[in-house]
Amino acid sequence: MSRTRTGIKAFLQERSSSWSPALALAIALVALSGCGVARRETFDLRTAAIPRKTQLSTPKSSASVSIAEPRAEQLLNTNRLVIREEAGNLAYLADAQWTDRAPRLIQGRLVARLVREGVDAAFPGSEAAYRLATDLRRFEIDASKGVAIVEIAARISSDQSGALRGEAVFVGEAPAPRTIGPDAARAFDEALDQAAGQLAVWTRKRI
Repeated sequence: MSRTRTGIKAFLQERSSSWSPALALAIALVALSGCGVARRETFDLRTAAIPRKTQLSTPKSSASVSIAEPRAEQLLNTNRLVIREEAGNLAYLADAQWTDRAPRLIQGRLVARLVREGVDAAFPGSEAAYRLATDLRRFEIDASKGVAIVEIAARISSDQSGALRGEAVFVGEAPAPRTIGPDAARAFDEALDQAAGQLAVWTRKRI
């Protein structure tokens, strides 16, 4: 028994004389239920700082784009790191988690990358000539291949007319020989950087 459990046991023995048996049992179950729960290390995607407009070089486009949060299936719409096991099943890494849901973190990453490419990008709520909608199709580590894979489908449309300006799919991959927290998070980040870079260049050419 751990020190935590030992301390709880001693406390319950000391106090139980003044409690009813039912109350003592209920308190013991609640106190011990949190023992042994593995702690997960928390990681953030390495989002580049968005420069001020005065710091930007001559913009390659004056059009503004609103970047919606990527849509994702429930398995990916989480703060957990996803791994595809060698049998093909999807699971979560036990020792790691993101600081927020993956789609929300990726949204911030896309805004930052577009701004770096000279595009006047913003989160929804700002006036925009165009809207960029994305679907997060894959955001996982494929254990059988030892790679992190990010797949994002994107669509650009006019904010006023809704006319489609273009649609495409972008894939980024990075080596992921180890699936422990820090190494896994780094592989995800590198794969996302590839996909986001491709998407940013493509967006700039269509607005």
